[in-house]
Amino acid sequence: MKLSKALLLSMSIFGLSLNSAWSAAASEPALDTNKTKQIIEARLGVAVDSIAETPLTDIYEVTTSQGMFYISQDGRYLLQGSLFDLVNRVNLTDASMAKVRIKQLASFENDMIEFKAKDEKYVVTVFTDTSCGYCRKLHNELYTYNEKNQHTQKVETLAGYTDLGITVRYLAFPRGGVDSPVYGEMQSVWCADDQAGAMSAAKNGGSVTKASCDNSVLKQYQLGEAFGVRGTPAMVLEDGTMLPGYRPPAALLEFLERS
Repeated sequence: MKLSKALLLSMSIFGLSLNSAWSAAASEPALDTNKTKQIIEARLGVAVDSIAETPLTDIYEVTTSQGMFYISQDGRYLLQGSLFDLVNRVNLTDASMAKVRIKQLASFENDMIEFKAKDEKYVVTVFTDTSCGYCRKLHNELYTYNEKNQHTQKVETLAGYTDLGITVRYLAFPRGGVDSPVYGEMQSVWCADDQAGAMSAAKNGGSVTKASCDNSVLKQYQLGEAFGVRGTPAMVLEDGTMLPGYRPPAALLEFLERS
């Protein structure tokens, strides 16, 4: 998890002020989750979704609007990064985040721009940017497409994602942030009467009619940040696993079938 500048600034005073506020909780045999939640939100300026135990004594997993981190019971130490179980070879942080992603994506289903497969076998949710080169490549491969074979130099007709039974659902993640021109363009896409058509126009470098409405592009972007999205495209699978980067249709299908 890459912490925001605001969160980092808040953390600089975290150690100075949190210990005294937490002194009562530190002496208790079990963590007071309600008090912990209030203190973290007050001191770090993030919304806490859940607090859970970890296999480590007195170290707790905290899921927030800025992602996931770990905190000691006495409130003195905060850790960011991944927690691994080396015996079972499991990334415990990823496993927890997968559950979080599934839960939080459910509330955005009506905001997604969907390109549905005729014979649907899999569903992937893609955080996308209309100006991103590989996002455009992915979009142009939703359906049957032509590509030159690097070995034979012949043009081949290949099956796209939807041809292979993969439904693609888009959420917005303008890489330049809320002050970028792409942010405004993606708002227009989500406000268009024909969202799918506007998305295709934008991905093909065409113009999108400016439109304004009550939209969730900002919340989608913030969701991506909380999920740990650092670039686009970023795919979230049905089990909550996140795959960064672009994968060709056939390669993605192979991965999904193995999984």
